Amino acid sequence: MTEQLEMRLSGAAARTAAAVDWAPPPDHGWTRDVVGPALRFPDLDTVTARVHEELARGHVVLPDADNLVRRCVHALLVGHLVLQGPPGTGKTTFARALAAGFRAELSESTATSDWTPFHVVGGLRPDSGGGFSASHGHVVAAALRCAELVQAEQEHADGETQANWLLVDEFNRADIDKAIGSLFTVLASCDADHLRKTPVELWFEAEPAARKLWIPARFRIIASMNDLDTYFVNRISQGLTRRFQFVTVGVPEETGTAEQPVTEEFRQAYANAQEWLARTYALEVPGDTEWLARLQSVVDRLRHPENGVSWPVGTAQVVDVLRVVLLRMASGAQLWAGVDEAIADRMVPQMAGIDDEQASTFLEVFAAHRLATAARELRHLIGAP
Repeated sequence: MTEQLEMRLSGAAARTAAAVDWAPPPDHGWTRDVVGPALRFPDLDTVTARVHEELARGHVVLPDADNLVRRCVHALLVGHLVLQGPPGTGKTTFARALAAGFRAELSESTATSDWTPFHVVGGLRPDSGGGFSASHGHVVAAALRCAELVQAEQEHADGETQANWLLVDEFNRADIDKAIGSLFTVLASCDADHLRKTPVELWFEAEPAARKLWIPARFRIIASMNDLDTYFVNRISQGLTRRFQFVTVGVPEETGTAEQPVTEEFRQAYANAQEWLARTYALEVPGDTEWLARLQSVVDRLRHPENGVSWPVGTAQVVDVLRVVLLRMASGAQLWAGVDEAIADRMVPQMAGIDDEQASTFLEVFAAHRLATAARELRHLIGAP
């Protein structure tokens, strides 16, 4: 193998001196030689601190964050991970932070109902010459990139990026049991001994020597899964479930109080929206946030109503509302009317599927906070007069 390697500049590899372009041979036999190295793991505190830094940079506040981060770090040291929870709770951002904590690149994809083994493993694709050529699926392409990084480290031993992982958003939007196909066996364990015995069969490769790919022990899949929209997702078999550790990412439990009417979650969400406004449109808004406490009260009552029929408003949904409100503030519009319309336009449409008791409770919440537009849109959504 050539010693002349050039610096790779894409993705997280741009931060790594040993992340390099490396031209693999026409077969995949070399991947068997890079199966063995386990994840570099300096210590739990160092990795978790990196994850928390990434979350803070993205203004993400997770419920019981210390415990949640540690659980996920432990899960990834063992194998593959699924982050499950309602929409808008920061699962994708959390996945990116976890990869950064381990100094891993992250290839990203989004599962759809059309996924088959072609999208996951690969197959034949029509080419410009009128024939067919091999096309790697998401898992194979990400694992091959991971093998290249391990190979580069073995040749240079001075790199920071240690692996490439795969993020699969909306994991259960696909019939994932069917799409995973021949990967069931290889995903059973991330131990090197198991992986050496279970190469992935790439039947579609033209060269016989290229039809086996060995997955590095450092490779991981992080999937995110919406467990709220059950009408629009597929179930996952017990067999596939066993191949992942499932960790729930819920909404923050902290609520506003008389002494502290705005929680840390809302302060960070507001900072996120402010940064977006400045970065995207070079606009700033006044720092008076008394109205933010009123919005906090609305969300608190949606999450924790007195009758217990809650709706899990994610932090990302709060950020969506705040961005609309700040845009209106920048244009001089009436403030609380802007909050009302932002909730009506960004939050209420996501309430499709709530039951009658929830609808009645939420209409009371909107009435109590003088959100007439939001109430009108909710009645329209549920078909109420």
